[in-house]
Amino acid sequence: MDGLAIAASLREVQAAAEGGLVRSIYQPTKSTFVLHVLAGGNRRILLAPRHAAIHLTELKLPNPLTPSPFVMLLRRRLSGGRIVAIRQRGWDRVVEFEIERREKREVRRLRLVVELVGVRGNLFLLDGVKVLGSAHRDQRNRPGSAYASLTAQEKLDPRTLSVEDLARLPVSESAERALARAIDGIGRQTAQDLLSDLNENASAAARAEAIHASLRSCLAYIEEPSPWVVAEDGRATFYPISEPAEPRRTFGAALDTVSEALTETIAASEERSMHSDLSRALTRRKRTLQKLREWLDNAEEAERLQSLADLLMIHHTEIEPKSTRVVLTDPSTGQEETVRLLPSLSPIENAQRLYERAKRLRRGRPHVTSRIVRLERESRLLEKAIDDHGSGRPIEGTILALLPGAASKRPPPARSTTRSGIRIDGFSIRIGRSARDNDRLLRNAASDDLWLHAKGFAGSHVLIQRGGRREIPATVVEHAARLAAERSKGRGERRVEVVVTEVKYLRKPRGAAPGLVNVSRSDTLTVEL
Repeated sequence: MDGLAIAASLREVQAAAEGGLVRSIYQPTKSTFVLHVLAGGNRRILLAPRHAAIHLTELKLPNPLTPSPFVMLLRRRLSGGRIVAIRQRGWDRVVEFEIERREKREVRRLRLVVELVGVRGNLFLLDGVKVLGSAHRDQRNRPGSAYASLTAQEKLDPRTLSVEDLARLPVSESAERALARAIDGIGRQTAQDLLSDLNENASAAARAEAIHASLRSCLAYIEEPSPWVVAEDGRATFYPISEPAEPRRTFGAALDTVSEALTETIAASEERSMHSDLSRALTRRKRTLQKLREWLDNAEEAERLQSLADLLMIHHTEIEPKSTRVVLTDPSTGQEETVRLLPSLSPIENAQRLYERAKRLRRGRPHVTSRIVRLERESRLLEKAIDDHGSGRPIEGTILALLPGAASKRPPPARSTTRSGIRIDGFSIRIGRSARDNDRLLRNAASDDLWLHAKGFAGSHVLIQRGGRREIPATVVEHAARLAAERSKGRGERRVEVVVTEVKYLRKPRGAAPGLVNVSRSDTLTVEL
């Protein structure tokens, strides 16, 4: 849809929806939204920013069971609100819904801005000028920043355009391209239609007169559309066209015909994407499994490191300072062993270094073994899902949670707030409110409670109380990691790494500042904000 088509569609949308109440919002496909409005009946407005489409729809589009985070934000802030105005910015492909909603005792006005510009299209929710969220990530408009609108194009206004303006258009390029580049709101297809009945042998002045007349006629249909559909081309117009076409009762109905084919194309594309996501998830796990198995093979060296450290302790008085290697005899076997040394360390310090390496390998073995078992199980599930997808069988919801970026697609865990903290799926999560409060959390924590903190940023300590249970669900850990990131100095970043470990691997140095701890062993989880 170009600017003129959007204007014609908005006449129907405004008449049907202005003054109505937002009943619900849902997202049938990744790039399509439906605004359900109660206004003298049920009205549905289709918004597809990346397909440059906006119109009243009667299509029965699916409402996914699991809404995206952005849809949840829209529902929370807009449901029950009244649509005060629907406006187009000039002839641009930018539409703004102004929605008034009562929040407690205050009446707030929010704006839903739709940028209908194709592959870079987006949908934004604004409070004043502040961006609350968007359908797709946009570096120009990050949440919390002031909304920066698209740059207006300096083109001729079709309402005030004169015949002389048309006569001055460049003759070096095709007529349809010249019209689309010079006149606001006109796309290449509309330009072709305006030129379709021109007499090729007419003079330049006569051609300009004819184009001007066609444009005036086209603009008249914006207020009272005469919708037509060219089925084989998947094309709808708000004005009569000479091609073999079928009339429709409303422009929205004409655009539904196009959108129906569009949603089928999107669904097919998403099916291909599902196979790609499954394959990618399986490849990642197999790659990780290979690395973990290699680590486990190296972990067998722990016993040898222990025996070498024992030899250094036995013979430490015989070893020359600053030695880089030494040959020692094992008294239990009589065999000679070569031990590499760091010359900057004493023999006893070299032994302690070997003891520490052996200890780390022994500690990590159960954790790595557990991860291998889990990844092997998930790999089998993904292999089955790939077979099911290829055979047309449905894929279980538990499999979808294993796909890339699934954290944002999963339903939010059951959450409640208590006086002692937050409860998620039965687990209590405690959050430090200050440096001293962080220390208090650790003093009262059990050794197997899970501790989380944003890596490289000052922030709150977050504690998941295990309560005697062996396993903490991944959804709970991910939610706690997001809390740790959001309550840190890194909350303005796009991605934040979060340190995850059990309390028994933390140590508070004597005399250290409040909130400061040393971590001897940890994992890292990356969350997106």
